[in-house]
Amino acid sequence: MQSAIKKRSVWGRYVRNSALAVAAVTALAGHQVEAAQCEHVIVNEWSDGYTAAIRIHNDSGSSIDGWSVSWQYQTNRMTNGWNAQFSGSNPYTASDMGWNGTIQSGQSVEFGFQVSKNGGAAENPEVTGAVCTGGMSSSAPASSSSAAAESSVAQSSEASSEAISSSVAQSSSEQASSAQSTAPGGAQCNWYGTLYPLCDNQNSGWGYENSESCIGIDTCSGQPDPYGPTQGGGGQSSAASESSEAQSSSVASSVASSAASSASSTASELGDFEGGCDGYATRYWDCCKPHCGWSGNVPSGVEPMNSCGPNNQVLSDPDAASSCDGGNAHMCYGLAPYEVSDNLSYGYAATSNGDVCGRCFQIQFTGQSENAPGDPGSSALAGKQMIVQAINIGHDVAGGQFDIMIPGGGVGAFNGCSNQWGVSNSELGAQYGGFLSACKSELGYNASLEQYKSCVTNRCDNIFGSRGLTKLHEGCLWFAEWFEAADNPSLRYREVACPAELSNGSGMNRSALGDISQSCN
Repeated sequence: MQSAIKKRSVWGRYVRNSALAVAAVTALAGHQVEAAQCEHVIVNEWSDGYTAAIRIHNDSGSSIDGWSVSWQYQTNRMTNGWNAQFSGSNPYTASDMGWNGTIQSGQSVEFGFQVSKNGGAAENPEVTGAVCTGGMSSSAPASSSSAAAESSVAQSSEASSEAISSSVAQSSSEQASSAQSTAPGGAQCNWYGTLYPLCDNQNSGWGYENSESCIGIDTCSGQPDPYGPTQGGGGQSSAASESSEAQSSSVASSVASSAASSASSTASELGDFEGGCDGYATRYWDCCKPHCGWSGNVPSGVEPMNSCGPNNQVLSDPDAASSCDGGNAHMCYGLAPYEVSDNLSYGYAATSNGDVCGRCFQIQFTGQSENAPGDPGSSALAGKQMIVQAINIGHDVAGGQFDIMIPGGGVGAFNGCSNQWGVSNSELGAQYGGFLSACKSELGYNASLEQYKSCVTNRCDNIFGSRGLTKLHEGCLWFAEWFEAADNPSLRYREVACPAELSNGSGMNRSALGDISQSCN
């Protein structure tokens, strides 16, 4: 069982970070985008079928706006899918759903589907489409620089600083032209490996100026090295007096450092932070539509988060009734937590009442448990960090409490999961605490951490793995592996700007409000 767990862990990292080694800065010619990496991957296989995913990774230096891909099997046939609009009957075509249509440079979009082997073996067909061959137009304007037009793709392992510098102006849609930068001299913020303009009109939080997102200098400067302002200043700084040569060198250094460390646009490590607020984490997954899924529950100017039907297809009506109130709207499977690195994960959570929808919090675990003294999982979790986005509230959730959405974490006060997944209540574990609480009741409260983790893993396999519920299965295994099956661990937290991955995943982005608060909730 241990070897099987390790194999799944490697797969989880492969799906999220991909073995594509995307570390190049790509030059653009006009509106043409370099080919994205498109791949078909088998996720979970059984005797007569499997679930698969198609991942589109944007290798270009510009964002992709809208995508469509096709693929064809010899014997296999697709039976259902999620997170894309599907058409055709072998060959199949999938296109974006609007909310996942934009793929920023260095980021990826993934959708999934179930396939019947139809008497044959599992197939891994070629994925085709304009986005895979560089035919898609991007939002980045054409460059008039002959140097940029003549630049070629440079692999990070062998690219010279000269090659990187010549491509910097094209490295993302946010920096395609220095004339579009909101800060004097084109000053920018290296936000976990992605470059954004610094705001002219605000010093903290995220803003929206000149038809693009920008970051306040104070918020940008609060990021750990090597991230932060690329020229050491903001909208009113001395960046305007910096020479374009120095800017190119600084930005190229940031891009090369980011590319060498990770193919993701996010940081794989976050530094410890001073101060913050005390709190603790609990867990749940009730399958109900979250509070922030209704248009009346989010701030003005912020789109409500996505809700999904029983088949995990995103619903177009933001005010569809919750499955826990007799309606058709559920949590989307893509809200399960996932690992960014050994010490950082992303996820979603319910918090206490108030204006919380869309806010993100950086949390660092202390090694203690809120109400389970000596808990081995909490001890093993010490020092790890998460960034979570608030998407729900709970009348039983206290201030400083983060009720993290974890498949198999317990349904809590409501249960929309038995009907959605076709399982009995007993299979869901304890109503409060889910699989881990059931395992502790079964094994006793003095069992080893490995025994608890093995017990939880078996339940993950039996409930989610056997049904081909891949995203839920991965999120459940994440709890046993990365989260160390910790039982209500204590933590410190502070509010931060949301990473694009979390905002894109929920469909809820409040960065333009620029209202990050450092008060304790």
